[in-house]
Amino acid sequence: MFDERFRRAFPALAAGPVHALARAGATPNQVTLTACALGCAAAWLVSSGRGGPGIVVWLASRVLDGLDGLLARETGRGSAFGGYLDITLDMAAYGAMIVGFAVVHPSLAIGWVAVLLGYLLVTTSTLALSSLLEAHHARAGLTNRSIAFTPGFAEAGETSIVYVLLVLVPGAATWLVWGWVALLAATVVQRTRFAQRILGEL
Repeated sequence: MFDERFRRAFPALAAGPVHALARAGATPNQVTLTACALGCAAAWLVSSGRGGPGIVVWLASRVLDGLDGLLARETGRGSAFGGYLDITLDMAAYGAMIVGFAVVHPSLAIGWVAVLLGYLLVTTSTLALSSLLEAHHARAGLTNRSIAFTPGFAEAGETSIVYVLLVLVPGAATWLVWGWVALLAATVVQRTRFAQRILGEL
């Protein structure tokens, strides 16, 4: 819900690290891969019962994930493959965290499966809409991302908030998981209605 507002403010906040990465010769794809590796490490920490360190590593991975696109624009090394790699490894990291939490809360097995199904549908709806808009030479917004992400109830920011709460308030895991499933479902409905409107105008 607030990802795009954060994305507009983030470049100014991240200018220093981006310049440092550029000077060090890091490539955007290397940053993407490192962010995913940190995300998977966070999932391993969570699964082994070290939720505190795990969520710190997770948040670090998400900050790093925000730098790859900025680095690509800073160095002129943006590419279509970079956009592909970014979303693919993002979903690998988000999914890995769910597996980590499932190990800690095995009694919520159906809920974790429902969350992964929600991720599948949210991502599919995003990619399908982006692909169809590109085929019609249309855009759904003013973002400069490789793939057109339309605003939704459940975005990257909300995902990290849920992960933090699962670590800080483990006793509320049942409510958090099913509330998250509901928010993911609402996002699919929201995006489907948006797609029906905007694609119907093409």
